[in-house]
Amino acid sequence: MDTTIITTALFRISSDFYALDQGPWLVTAYLLAYNSFLMITAKLSDVWGLRTILLAFNGFFLVFSMACSAAQTMNQLIIFRALQGIGGSALYSLVFVAIIKLIVPDKIAFYSGIISSVFALANLSGPLIGGAISDHTNWRWIFWLNGPVIGIAMAILLFSMPGLKDAKSTKERLRGFDVVGGILSVCWPVPLLFALQEAGVSYSWNSPVIIGTLVAAFVLLILFILYEAWASYKTKLDVIFPARFVTNPAPALLLFSMFLLGMPFTVMFIQLPQRYQGVNFASAERAGILLLPVSLLTPVGAMLGGLLNKRIPAEYILLTGTAIVSVGTGLLSSLPIDAGIADSTYGYEIITGLGLGLASTPYYVMLYTSVEEKDVPIGTGILNMLRTLGGAVAVAICSALHNSMLQDDLSVFLNPEQIAGVKASGSFIAQLPEESRIELGRVFGRSYNKQFKVVLAFTLLNFFVAIALAVVRKRKVIFGKMPVRTLENEFTKTKDEREGQGVAFRQGQVTQDTEPTSDQPKS
Repeated sequence: MDTTIITTALFRISSDFYALDQGPWLVTAYLLAYNSFLMITAKLSDVWGLRTILLAFNGFFLVFSMACSAAQTMNQLIIFRALQGIGGSALYSLVFVAIIKLIVPDKIAFYSGIISSVFALANLSGPLIGGAISDHTNWRWIFWLNGPVIGIAMAILLFSMPGLKDAKSTKERLRGFDVVGGILSVCWPVPLLFALQEAGVSYSWNSPVIIGTLVAAFVLLILFILYEAWASYKTKLDVIFPARFVTNPAPALLLFSMFLLGMPFTVMFIQLPQRYQGVNFASAERAGILLLPVSLLTPVGAMLGGLLNKRIPAEYILLTGTAIVSVGTGLLSSLPIDAGIADSTYGYEIITGLGLGLASTPYYVMLYTSVEEKDVPIGTGILNMLRTLGGAVAVAICSALHNSMLQDDLSVFLNPEQIAGVKASGSFIAQLPEESRIELGRVFGRSYNKQFKVVLAFTLLNFFVAIALAVVRKRKVIFGKMPVRTLENEFTKTKDEREGQGVAFRQGQVTQDTEPTSDQPKS
C-alpha cells in the first residue's frame, strides 16, 4: 500500500516543498530501494529465519515511516522514502516465501491468488486513503498511519508464526552468504534509474552525466552477471542470482515476463491518478475514487486466475491475461485530452484490471515446475524483484517523457517564469488564467497518452514472451504441470512423527527455538 498511497498525494506533497518536478522521485526512490533488497531479504531469512527477518524489517519500515512524516525538505523525504523501501522489501516478498514453505504444493496456486488479491486490494486502498488524507488533513498522516498497522502486524508475527529455518546452521549459512553479489545487485539499478528519470529533464541525453551513469549501470550489471555465473559454478556460495535461472530457457522467459508485467502494473496505479489530477482537474480524493474500477477488478482477476488454474493450464491463463492487459493499455492510451472524463474510461480500467489480475497468478505456479525445489524460495524473491524493477523502470521512463514534453510544449503559451511555477507547485497551476489551465491540461493529456503508448509496446512484447514460454514448457514436457513436492514434507507425516521433530505446524506445535538436525527433512 505504501507504493500507491502516495500517488494521489504527490501533487500536494511536492507543492508543499515547491518541488513538483521532483515528485516522481518519491515513488522511484522507494521502488529502487525496495527492489534492490528483495533478493537479499530472501537470503537473510535463510540465515536467521523467516519470522526473525520479518520482525526486523517491520521495525525498520516503522522507524523510517516516522522519519518520512517528520521530513522538512524534499531531499530528506526522498532519502527517508528510500530507506523505508528497504524495510518494505521484506514485508511483501517473504510472504510468498512463507507460502512456499508452509503450504501444501497443490494449494500454492490458490494461496498465490489470495496473496495477489491482498496485494491488489492494498493498491486499491492506497490511492483512496492517500487522496482522502491529502484533501482533508495533513499529508504526513500517510506515514503516521503505519505506526498502529505495523504494531499489529509485528504482534501477529511474534505470537503466531513459526521461526522457519532449514537444516543448515546459522554459521554455515553466513559462511555461504553471497556478499559481493548482494552489493552488486543493489548498485547496478541506481545509475540506470537515475539516468532514465533525469535524461531530458535536468540533463540532456548526450550530457556526460547521463552517458556516464548509463555506462556505469551497464558495467555494474555485466559485473553482477559474470560474478554470479562464476560463483554459481566455481564456489559453494549460496548465490543471490543462480546462473541456472538464465541458462534454462523456461525460468529465464518466466522472469523476463514478470519484469514486463511490472511495467503496466505499476504505471496503472502511479500515473493514472496523476492523470486525473493533471488533465481532469480532479481532487486527490476523487482521483483515488476514479481508480476504483481497475483497483477492484485486479483482485477479482487474481482470485479468478487462482481458481481457474485447477482446470486450465497456467500458460493459457498467462496468455489470456497479457492479451487483455495489452488491449486495456491500448485503450487507455487513446483517452480524450479534454477536462471531461469519458464514460469509456471506466470500461478501459475494468478490462485492464481484469487482465492484470489474471496475469499475476500463474508465475508462482510455473516457477515451481521450472526449477528445482531448493531454488523456489530464491526464485520467488527474484520474481518479486523483477516485477518491482520493471515498474520502477517504467515510472522513470514515463516521468522523463512527461517532463521532456512539458519542457517543449509549455513554452508555446507560457513564459519562463510560469513554466518554472508549473514545475514547482500545483497551487501555481490554479492561479493561471482559465485558458492557460485548459491548454496545460491538454499538454498533460497528450503526455499521459504517449506514456501509455510506450507501456503498450512492453505489454505487447510480454504477450509474445508468454507465447514463447508456452512453447518452451511444452518442449520440456512441463506444460500444464502442477506443483508436486518431491521431498517428504511435514503434511504427509502422522501427528506423532511431526511432534517428534517439533514441526507440527498444522497443530500449532512448531518448536521455534531449535533447528532440525541435518538428517531431518526441510520444513
